[in-house]
Amino acid sequence: MKPNLRVLLGVSIIFGTATGIYEFILPYFLRAQGVSLPAMGVIFAGAGLAMLAARLYMGGLADRWGRKIIYGWSLAACGLATGLAPLLPGLVAQFLLKTMRETAALTRETIHPVVLYEEARQSFLNLIGKYRGIEFLLQAGGTMLAGGVLLLLSPADLAYRVCLYLAGAAVLVGALWWALVFREHWQPGGQRIIPLRELLDFNLHPNLLLLMASMAIFAFGMQLSHSFYLPLFFRDRFGMAPEVIAIIMVLHRVTIAVPMLLIGQLGLKNLRAWYIGGLIVEGITMAGSAVIPLAGLSAAVFLLHDLVGAGIWVPIQATLIQRYSRDAARGMEVGKVLAWSSIGGILGPLAAGWLAEQSTTYPYFFSGVLMSLACIPLFWFRQDAPSPDEMAAKEAPVTAA
Repeated sequence: MKPNLRVLLGVSIIFGTATGIYEFILPYFLRAQGVSLPAMGVIFAGAGLAMLAARLYMGGLADRWGRKIIYGWSLAACGLATGLAPLLPGLVAQFLLKTMRETAALTRETIHPVVLYEEARQSFLNLIGKYRGIEFLLQAGGTMLAGGVLLLLSPADLAYRVCLYLAGAAVLVGALWWALVFREHWQPGGQRIIPLRELLDFNLHPNLLLLMASMAIFAFGMQLSHSFYLPLFFRDRFGMAPEVIAIIMVLHRVTIAVPMLLIGQLGLKNLRAWYIGGLIVEGITMAGSAVIPLAGLSAAVFLLHDLVGAGIWVPIQATLIQRYSRDAARGMEVGKVLAWSSIGGILGPLAAGWLAEQSTTYPYFFSGVLMSLACIPLFWFRQDAPSPDEMAAKEAPVTAA
């Protein structure tokens, strides 16, 4: 394995563990500080708005400044924001820290597949599945670790704080490792500052525009259930204890990791069909978990939504985005697709806070409906369409003549 691939894998392990702790603990910590569900929606929505700007700009900066500095900054900022959360419990401070953390985390999420694609283009589908799968497994481990801390430490507020300190410190260690070991191969080019017109330019491959539309619908649906309300649903609807919910959250990560780890061995050909089918099944199982009145059965159906859904289509989506992005502007184009599609995710937490006050089932049910509807733009997706660089190569002799 190339040294840079080892660093990417190591950072994925660290970041996955820290994320598993953070995403499980933060909603409980905020509730312990007296933050209401609608206020949580505002905190998470504000973070989503900042993420849009970050993905647009940081992807382009990675083309101009290099992958290493932008990726390293994202790790350092994410670790700092996570570790400071217990020290600044006020609503405004939590809003700012959550915004900082998600901006950094989504910057990393934008650059990570770009670096992986440039390091191992031919085996990207296999590697992105394995790397993301391992990261999700470690998120399960992080959630399990957080659950153990909750059992061992009391009062609960102390346990919440210890977990957040651990998560922040781990990511900062990852940032240091990245800075010391990763070797930059990308040759930055172009002016250092990105013109606004370039950020707002939608001159992308038609397939990328269709992916963007599908992802925007899905992001809105996913954030209804998968933002702050993800662990709170089982507590509010069935009265489950946090320690029991931690087990469900661990299995939630495992069920997405398993198919990701195996996707490279499945020999999938019609990626569009698998993508569409995965979205439909994921939506059905997500909505089904909301209406089932039995706690155990609801949790079991909930756990299917990634096993037969996102665990398959997420690596496919990542592959298609890279395939139809131009080499010379890969960071910018990947950033644009992820940024504009995240608009739906900005509205999701706001709607989730309002829906949760109407009924505990609404966020999960409507989340599933929108997940399935996200497949509609993909019916116009052309899998046989050449990539931008393939089209340019075909046109080059004609231009020379």
